[in-house]
Amino acid sequence: MKMKRAIVITNTSAFAAMALLLTFANAELPYPLLPYLKFDLAEIPIVTLLFLMGPLPSLVAEAIHWVALSVARGWVLGPLMKFLAVTPMILGYWIGIEVLKRFFRQRKLPTIFTFGSIMGAVARIVATTVLNIIVLLVIAPEFLKFAGAVLKVVGVAATSTQEVLIWTLLLTGVFNALHVFLSAIVALSIVRGAAFKIPWVIENAWIFGHRK
Repeated sequence: MKMKRAIVITNTSAFAAMALLLTFANAELPYPLLPYLKFDLAEIPIVTLLFLMGPLPSLVAEAIHWVALSVARGWVLGPLMKFLAVTPMILGYWIGIEVLKRFFRQRKLPTIFTFGSIMGAVARIVATTVLNIIVLLVIAPEFLKFAGAVLKVVGVAATSTQEVLIWTLLLTGVFNALHVFLSAIVALSIVRGAAFKIPWVIENAWIFGHRK
């Protein structure tokens, strides 16, 4: 038990550190539809940890990532928005996979991965949509004006505040869905690659364990 706990703590700390390193290295990919949004490669270690060890260690790692990023950058809103996007995604995966396991007795990895990713994306989109409405209309309405200017640059003719809000939420939703699947595909490739080198991963990884 102590050995297992030590492994969980070590892996949680290591993957949180990897996420921080990728963040500070600005490891990002552009999202052309809303250029101020970036596909953050720092999410890949968090999702990889989710697939390896389950939701609780990945939630803890993301919390470490959030707190360290807030302290290092001295900015609350950005890291908090990231934290409140990633945590619903993790919970969506957990709920989706548990539903398949308990009610449908589904063990096939492609089905588990796909349904978990869909549930993760849905949870993330719902959470970020609500958060963005609050931020854009209440906390920082100046961001909505900036979003309107960006929409014009990418060719979206949004003339009213309502249209700017709707287009911003829609394109942000597409971004979050793509982000979930991008991170998940890379993370699953890493876990499956590790399984070839370290066979016990197949039996002990959280996402593989549901195949039994």
